[in-house]
Amino acid sequence: MSKAIWQVFIDFCIMGGLLLVGQLLRAKLKFFQITLIPAALIGGFIALALGPKGYGILPLSPQFGVYASVLIVVVFAATPIGDTPSKDALSGPVVGGMFFNISGIAVLQYAVGMFVTVYILKNFYPDLPEQFGLMMATGFYGGHGTAAAVGKALEDMGVKNMTDLGYTCATVGIVGGILLGILIVNWGTRRGYTHYVDNPSELPVELRTGLIPVEKQKSGGKVTISSICLDPLAFHLGLVLLASGVGYFSSGLFKTFTKSAFGYGVAIPPFCLSLFAGLILNKILNVTGAIKYTDRHSISRIQGTATDFLMVSGIGSLNLKVVLSYAGPLFVVCAIGFLVTWWWFIFVGGKASRMDWFERNMMSWGHATGVAATGLLLQRVVDPDLKSRGIEDSGIADIFNRPIIIGLQVIPPILMQLNPATGGVITTWASFAIVGVMWLIAWKFKWWVPSQKLMRYKDGKPIQE
Repeated sequence: MSKAIWQVFIDFCIMGGLLLVGQLLRAKLKFFQITLIPAALIGGFIALALGPKGYGILPLSPQFGVYASVLIVVVFAATPIGDTPSKDALSGPVVGGMFFNISGIAVLQYAVGMFVTVYILKNFYPDLPEQFGLMMATGFYGGHGTAAAVGKALEDMGVKNMTDLGYTCATVGIVGGILLGILIVNWGTRRGYTHYVDNPSELPVELRTGLIPVEKQKSGGKVTISSICLDPLAFHLGLVLLASGVGYFSSGLFKTFTKSAFGYGVAIPPFCLSLFAGLILNKILNVTGAIKYTDRHSISRIQGTATDFLMVSGIGSLNLKVVLSYAGPLFVVCAIGFLVTWWWFIFVGGKASRMDWFERNMMSWGHATGVAATGLLLQRVVDPDLKSRGIEDSGIADIFNRPIIIGLQVIPPILMQLNPATGGVITTWASFAIVGVMWLIAWKFKWWVPSQKLMRYKDGKPIQE
């Protein structure tokens, strides 16, 4: 047991070192600065090449990929803690358009992924499990964290290789999202769709290298607890771990209860219940007034740290044999995923916001290809002073978006396990139906205006296309 604990310590030391190497390479090599590949992705690829799945040079344990399944519980638990949205911020019709924009593409990705798998790929790959149809959306919209969670849940249900496939889709999504996003930005500026820049100037040094100049550095959080009593970081980490632990134990208890009550154990993934535990904890903090001692920035740093280590663990533990054996289906669903997301960008996102539609759509593109950070980066290129409120409104929309996304992550795997014959078909058309209902609601409340022309700008002034 003592040896196992030290092996965990060694694994995290190595992953921490790989994150530093990734940051160093990002800061020094032009290739990574041009492609904007995150340091965690670079570290993950190094772990894949030199770890137990590659040449075996790094003394990582063969099970170090399991950390991703644990860290995702921490990521989801931290999501709501410290959140205090104002009532004024939640009002306004513009937020409705952003909600439809970033939520509708998520559901559509699930629907398209399932449709392509059930009705096309299964004809060419008869042994392909229908659950494969969930992987594109899981990786693209959900990112590496969701890929870890949903992949593990599916494997616990007996569907093999889903974690590796989810990680692959997430990696393709984030790399493709950045590279294609830069191309879209250049296309948009040439067409006159950008409001605040006529030509995308060279990115600020902090976005290229990841190193923030001294004059631009700022505090990463508030000290809300006296270190004489308890270190502030330990306090915030304690909040996150409390919600994480409640989520983990609740998952086991729920499965035991349903098995004893109904004869069949229903497994709700720990990451899902950790989110609910975080919501309850955040409500208690708000009701008791303890929220004033909770710093959201500190919670976000804990969440971001867990995500970075998760990416190294997930990518570094990829089974390349599995990825290569699914290369054909992966290529098809990922290519279609980008096409669908691009179509949504123009024909939905372009009509869901009248002013600054292009800048605001960058956040939707980032969400739909893996991480909101991609959207923030791309929005900074075309909206340096962040005047379009894409970040603020997407953050507010995320509050209402969460139940839909969690439902998409939890319900389809369970439905397809309980109904092997029809679960895939039901999931496919139910997802399309949800998109249709959302579309009608958006049209009814003018969150989406089909007759609206894409707004163009010249010298900072709007003109109609």
